Amino acid sequence: MKKLLSLILSLVLVVSVLSGCSSGKDNSDGNSASNGGASGSGEKTVITFMCSGTQATEGEDFETQTLKKMVEAKFPNVTLEVTKLPDDQYYTSLKTKLATGEAPDIMWVQPRNAGANAVYALAKAGYLADLSDLNAAKTVPGTGDFNYDGKVYAIPCGVQFLGAYYNKDMFEANGIEVPTDWDSFLAACETLKNAGIQPIVMGDKDAYVMQFGLYQLAANVVYPKNAEYDNQLADGTTKFTDKDTWDRVLSMYSELYEKGYIEKGSLGIGASQAIQQFIDGQAAMTFDGTFNAAAIKASGAADFERGYFPLPGNAAGGTTYVAGAPGAGPAVYAESKNAELCKQILEYWFDAESDLCKAFQNNPRFITSYEGAPVDPLFNDFIDAYSKGNSFYWCNQAWPAGTENEMEALFGEHIGGQGTTIQQITQGMQNKFEELYTE
Repeated sequence: MKKLLSLILSLVLVVSVLSGCSSGKDNSDGNSASNGGASGSGEKTVITFMCSGTQATEGEDFETQTLKKMVEAKFPNVTLEVTKLPDDQYYTSLKTKLATGEAPDIMWVQPRNAGANAVYALAKAGYLADLSDLNAAKTVPGTGDFNYDGKVYAIPCGVQFLGAYYNKDMFEANGIEVPTDWDSFLAACETLKNAGIQPIVMGDKDAYVMQFGLYQLAANVVYPKNAEYDNQLADGTTKFTDKDTWDRVLSMYSELYEKGYIEKGSLGIGASQAIQQFIDGQAAMTFDGTFNAAAIKASGAADFERGYFPLPGNAAGGTTYVAGAPGAGPAVYAESKNAELCKQILEYWFDAESDLCKAFQNNPRFITSYEGAPVDPLFNDFIDAYSKGNSFYWCNQAWPAGTENEMEALFGEHIGGQGTTIQQITQGMQNKFEELYTE
């Protein structure tokens, strides 16, 4: 028995030694740029990526399928774990993970002050890694909106616009050309109304939808006169209550409700319901973003050709500015143990010559601003205006998160017949801005 036990122990020792030799392990950390993981160990480095949005209903979902597949092909020793959540759930989850030190390696952030995952707030708190040394930080358009204190902290996935989707067939049948100024826009609405056609449908039950029209008007009323308006809000040089600024924007938008150009009872219509009414041919126009193009181009009860134009808040003969802004994009968690590997992944993603970047440019969710990138013809005029500098970012990107909610609540009271005046709305916006502004 003693001899048998001795023989077994000897065999175990030999197998252990041989296993150690065959594994190829050494004392290095094993991370290498060439394979993206443990060198020769066979172990995979798990990179976690969390983003917001809805799963694609047709074709591959870019983040959860295309991105994962192509990153893992490029970096064989990497496993990319992607979590995609609806916006509200994403904000809540990210806040919790940051607070507990368990944030994903790569996270989705918004430009400037836009929303609960705004780059300004996250960079200031030290949650984001500096990406300024990446080639993508120098070549991808729009990184300036992800710059905080002189450093780039995220890479924008493209640009998004707000505009007016319209029923081309209805316009042509009523002799209406695409309006290029505010008076011609009102005239188009009046013509449609007189023909028994509802000019515009909006889903104001989801209050954020109010921004879709208001920000377009602000791009033509407020910022062309003073591009530094929002910066001056911060130092008190300007105020929301200043004459011929937001009072003018709100009054112009209110006129569309007063005259019945926007469907009455819009506060009882949700965003998806408004889109459905439009694609069913129940209204000639709806204000919405490029991010909802797929839903708006979907088949409905009516068969018609769609068009898209910027809401012209300008006077006759003036320039129509578009409301366009870089969309969200990926950032790297400052405390990630794999921060350098994450940067390599972002470089691959945003390298205009890479297969991944080309696949990304063909994704309908994004309008990438790379030269020569495919663009839906619906958006050509917007891209042209954006490239010429005839564009201003969405207002809430420069305001402390929550200012826009106050605007929506008060404007909802105004159009809902509760007696709230334009002056009370602008004063409420100013009060909320001052309450929330901390620097």
